[in-house]
Amino acid sequence: MSAWTLIGVAALFATAIYRLGGRGIATIQAGLEWGEWVVLVLLTVAFVYGEGFRALDRRWVPRLVERALLVRHEPRLLVRVLAPLYGMSLIGAGKNDLIRGWLLTTGIVGAVLIVRTLPDPWRGIVDFGVGAALAWGLVAILRRFPEAVR
Repeated sequence: MSAWTLIGVAALFATAIYRLGGRGIATIQAGLEWGEWVVLVLLTVAFVYGEGFRALDRRWVPRLVERALLVRHEPRLLVRVLAPLYGMSLIGAGKNDLIRGWLLTTGIVGAVLIVRTLPDPWRGIVDFGVGAALAWGLVAILRRFPEAVR
């Protein structure tokens, strides 16, 4: 069950990285002006450090692994089947964790809807930065995978 929790979340990250990274790379290949390059580099560094390292690697992924370990002892079959959602604190968590998990998810959906309205190349620039941050998060999940399945 611990493996399923992390594999499910890692697959979600990988899908997002593929989609966002693809759009970002296509934007770069289409050509950027010098100011757009500056924004791309600064935004990517900010996202990788702020979201990838500080938020995902240092806080969110350790909590995901902790919940992946807890799901082993979960008696409810539905919770075990939906273990990736359990790991993300979207089901089977305490009130505060559920609120935090759903607020985070709602915020991400809201950000996606806003970024979709950006014109090119800005959407591709943001997508590249977010994809890079998610790639850092995916590496953090994979790095901690052995700890969770032991």
